[in-house]
Amino acid sequence: MATFKHLFSPFKIGSLELRNRVFMSPHGMVGLGIGTDAQVGYFEARAKGGCGFMVIASCNVVPAPLLPPGWFIEAYNRDHIPAIKRIVDAVHKHDTKIVLQGVWMQGDPTVGQASGLAPHSVWGDTHQRSMTVSEVKALVEAHIVAAQHAEEAGADGFEFPIGGGAGLQSFTSPLYNHRTDEYGGSLENRMRMVMEIIDGIRQRCRPDFVVGVAVNADDTTLGGDGLNEGLGICKLLSDSGNVNWLRITARGQKPQMTHFHYPSSYMSEGTHVYAAAEVKKVVNIPVVSGGRILNAAYGDQLIDEGKVDMIFVARSVIADPEWPNKSREGKGSEIRACIGDLEGCFLRSCIGHPVGCTVNPEIGSEHLPPLVPVAKSKRVVIAGGGPAGMQAALVAAQRGHAVTLLEKSGVLGGHVTLQAKLPGLEDRSDIIRWLELQLGKCGVEIRLDTEATPALIAELGAEVVIVATGARYARNGVSKNQLAGIPGADLEHVLTPEDLLLDYARTGKRIVVCDNTSYEVGPGIAELLADQGKEVIFVTADSGLAMSVTEIGINKVISKRLLPKVTFAPQTVISSIDPANVTLVHLYTGAVTVLDNVDNTILVTSKPPEESLYHALVGLAAGGSGPEVHLIGDAREARWSTFATDEAIKDGRRVGLIV
Repeated sequence: MATFKHLFSPFKIGSLELRNRVFMSPHGMVGLGIGTDAQVGYFEARAKGGCGFMVIASCNVVPAPLLPPGWFIEAYNRDHIPAIKRIVDAVHKHDTKIVLQGVWMQGDPTVGQASGLAPHSVWGDTHQRSMTVSEVKALVEAHIVAAQHAEEAGADGFEFPIGGGAGLQSFTSPLYNHRTDEYGGSLENRMRMVMEIIDGIRQRCRPDFVVGVAVNADDTTLGGDGLNEGLGICKLLSDSGNVNWLRITARGQKPQMTHFHYPSSYMSEGTHVYAAAEVKKVVNIPVVSGGRILNAAYGDQLIDEGKVDMIFVARSVIADPEWPNKSREGKGSEIRACIGDLEGCFLRSCIGHPVGCTVNPEIGSEHLPPLVPVAKSKRVVIAGGGPAGMQAALVAAQRGHAVTLLEKSGVLGGHVTLQAKLPGLEDRSDIIRWLELQLGKCGVEIRLDTEATPALIAELGAEVVIVATGARYARNGVSKNQLAGIPGADLEHVLTPEDLLLDYARTGKRIVVCDNTSYEVGPGIAELLADQGKEVIFVTADSGLAMSVTEIGINKVISKRLLPKVTFAPQTVISSIDPANVTLVHLYTGAVTVLDNVDNTILVTSKPPEESLYHALVGLAAGGSGPEVHLIGDAREARWSTFATDEAIKDGRRVGLIV
């Protein structure tokens, strides 16, 4: 049992007696269906896993026709009360308290914003008119009604945000609010509608119904002067005597700076805590904060240092719903940790896909019964020890099959192990560590430095073969922008990411990194080499860095890290490579540049599947002499940018359930 001074001790917020100080912050599990078994099961698993307090996220207080239909609970709609109640009742079974988050999402183009002088629309590049006073009053009423519906559903309270992209910040921030009536001007006027919402909830809901407010306390990303405005807002809320807690974030305004709102692995733990610590000095109510909290001991330390009263977590419990219990019980090695790539969770929602998790393929199936043992155990051989193969091996072994995993190299992990060697991506190795631990517990035989061949597979008596041989970066420079390849790519000094990161190829002083994948690997290689003192020229056909992750703001983080360290050649391709020089051509102007005395060129381009084993085995199966064959992961469909690990792990689980 681990020793914690505060985190897992009882705590009180308003009238609520909480079993611990782990606050599951609101996150939209969109795509699971409103009030479905999947959505209810998701929340219940996190309550059972040890969260003391949680929030049902992103419940609309008014209709938002621009949003995907059916994704968000409609707190304004009485027909959705039963769905809320199903979640609340499931969570209460585990002694966890739960409140509803009511949000004005600005998803209705027929209704304005606080002031038409400044653009504030999360859902499009539009510039709406100012709201009338009657519309402001109606929005206040909508929040109060949403809180009443939450109370009727049995929720313990209500939280609403005035930051992080929520519409109410267009009233509270002087950067947005240029009104000249009673809802604009002074801080008290700009906060008037917020206080009217709180007063209305207090008047119409029961006395022990708790109310919290989420505040973006630092608006520097919008051009503000920092914490001064946020501290004034927080003090006003605290002094009112009607607010039970403040949940503090900082600099996290969507869509301008999502990399603060959703901090990735490039950022340290506790990204919002600096602001919370200052808020604590001016308020007399509990302050909740966090920002990519991975380690419960760190959360306990923050409480002990007086910087926060509770920590909020989201992705840690998305990745492992038992994160609180495992932490409290000293089972840290058993935690399937968030790797901070943001792809399976937030990026999925940005493109209209159901939210999930890169490392946790069970999202949405928590309500289903445990895996049922197979009626007849089979001899299953997995060819390839990347994330797809490891996940397939785990599920197949959990179901009772005898599993042998063959890995050609001396290490497990495939492309994840490669990525984890790059600056800022080290966290990615944890999913390989966790999977390897679980495979050992399930008795999976792992053979490293062993190439899977038809002969070896036959020798092992495989009844089922799962081909997870992955993919390797192309050596010829072929990419979606350059299908003919690059003349000179076959020269000895031209390397791939595998050569550099897995085979430890030596490099010279002056290096060209050519990246046409729009992802994080190319910039990561460039930064790694630059940090070694190399002179790096970064060449890409794109206009910027890591363009596939712009929605989640990681491109901004990478650009700030890399651009001061390298020479950047955007909108450019390599036309040829010779033993000493690299010739570049600008895609739009046609301008030719010759880089001389280049020691190495590293090609980060496409990733053709490693498919030869699959075709050999399929041929045997067609002739009636081979085992049952399945193809998964990058060997089936290689991804060179986002969702590679996410899809690989999901694919591994899928096939593990059907063999």
